[in-house]
Amino acid sequence: MTNGKEIKILLLEPKLCSMMNLLLTTEIKREFKTPLGVIRCGFICKGRDRAIETQKYENGSSEIFKTNGHKIEIVSFKIKVPLYNGDSLTDSFGWIFRIEKTTSIVEKLETYCLLDKINDEITFDTATGEHLDAIQADNNEWTLHIGTEDGEVLNLRAENDDWFPPRLQNKVDFYQSITEMKQNGFVTKIPDLNKGEQIYIQYLTAYDKRDEQKVNTWLAVDEFKRKLENWIGI
Repeated sequence: MTNGKEIKILLLEPKLCSMMNLLLTTEIKREFKTPLGVIRCGFICKGRDRAIETQKYENGSSEIFKTNGHKIEIVSFKIKVPLYNGDSLTDSFGWIFRIEKTTSIVEKLETYCLLDKINDEITFDTATGEHLDAIQADNNEWTLHIGTEDGEVLNLRAENDDWFPPRLQNKVDFYQSITEMKQNGFVTKIPDLNKGEQIYIQYLTAYDKRDEQKVNTWLAVDEFKRKLENWIGI
């Protein structure tokens, strides 16, 4: 009978949905428009997500997402100006990913911050520093930097159990990181975490009128985790 078949399909539906959730690829992204292009920052995971909470901080805001295996808080904020050397910026934006493994489900997760939809003729270069991985983008009028912590800082945080699992100590260092530098930004492959483990990733970006005598946009993206948290009010 037709009605009987419909009932059987409905009874199977939760199992089918669970299987489909594991096969889905979800992308959550935020965009920041600049004179050199659009910066996309977000995460990609295998599985379904849902926003479960929003939060306001003193100098920022966040959204918290729940996936099959993780809880992911994306904190969005402007970089504090004037900078410590007194310089200002045309504009800036930063994102922090606070990730916690909530189940034993194996779920591939990566975060990224990339300059896309590039305008005019732009040249790219690396702009690393002590504890900093960064890229620089320039055209005739503007300079932009995107920066993130390097592997050495991640290892220090592992040593101190500071939002990087201690068991991963010495798996990252000055020469290797979970974050890969691309020409136009960064992609971070989150390692397989145990239930309850946490990891923190930051991406900072800033742009200003091009001036060969200034390093303000580079200084803006070179910031420590604790100072950012204090500024935001986390």
